[in-house]
Amino acid sequence: MVKEIVSVFTDVPEGIFIDATIGLGGHALAVNRNLPGKFSFFGFDRDGEMIELARENLPRDFRLRKMTYSKIPSALESESIGPVTGALFDLGLNSLQLENGGRGFSYRERSLLDLRFDRTSGKPLHKMVDKFNLSELVDILKTYGQEKNSRAIARAIIDKRPKTTDELAEIVRKIAGSRNFNKSASRVFQALRIYLNDELDEFEKALKGIVPLISKGGRIAVISYHSLEDGIVKRIFRLYSGKCQCGPGKGICECGARKIIDIKTKKPVRPGEAEVMNNPRARSARLRYAEKI
Repeated sequence: MVKEIVSVFTDVPEGIFIDATIGLGGHALAVNRNLPGKFSFFGFDRDGEMIELARENLPRDFRLRKMTYSKIPSALESESIGPVTGALFDLGLNSLQLENGGRGFSYRERSLLDLRFDRTSGKPLHKMVDKFNLSELVDILKTYGQEKNSRAIARAIIDKRPKTTDELAEIVRKIAGSRNFNKSASRVFQALRIYLNDELDEFEKALKGIVPLISKGGRIAVISYHSLEDGIVKRIFRLYSGKCQCGPGKGICECGARKIIDIKTKKPVRPGEAEVMNNPRARSARLRYAEKI
């Protein structure tokens, strides 16, 4: 959604542009090329391997840092980085992460089940799979993958304790069947990846912390790819547009709602047909953005 992202930031004031998911730098590079001189760029990513590849693609004055989402707001504050007039989260995996057989992100590429964004930190999934119990695993697959065969797949994982992507994929295939295999396998791998990397909590902390740091007239945009991510965006945007999240029965607002942004997308912007044809993975993308007031 490169054209859409450039359009979002065309009319914002000059300042700092934060790409919280720099990846290979495609969106930041497009913003820089189409809006020359408007921004100084900071790029963050918890995947150090992507950071090193991004350095090869991006101008030398782009400042890149390996960092988890949740640490970005405090880094911006402690280093007085500003004024931040543009901020972007693109929550999708990039093609290199999926196609790299050593990462374990894709059921199409045989490898050990790793699934970590940062392979220098924490344990890979294949070293944790023996520790799952049934109820925990069912909850992971149901909550993060919204997989209808969660219980049956969880039972089979507990029984087989797969260590490789093809072993896990075969479990899913036997339960979901060949016709539903691709969708179910995608959901199962997604669920385990989200759990292992604590993705949703990390993202929520980052978005909640960055919105107040945007300068007046600046904008923050998020491209999400499934309903759990999109739900976080909607909830935090509503919170900062002044809509109380406490629910009925509360005499005093305790959620911290305050009107500091204007939501620009009542409905998410979706990719056009041409983009989906060129990149089928973009089909589920949803862009929402808001402006600081």
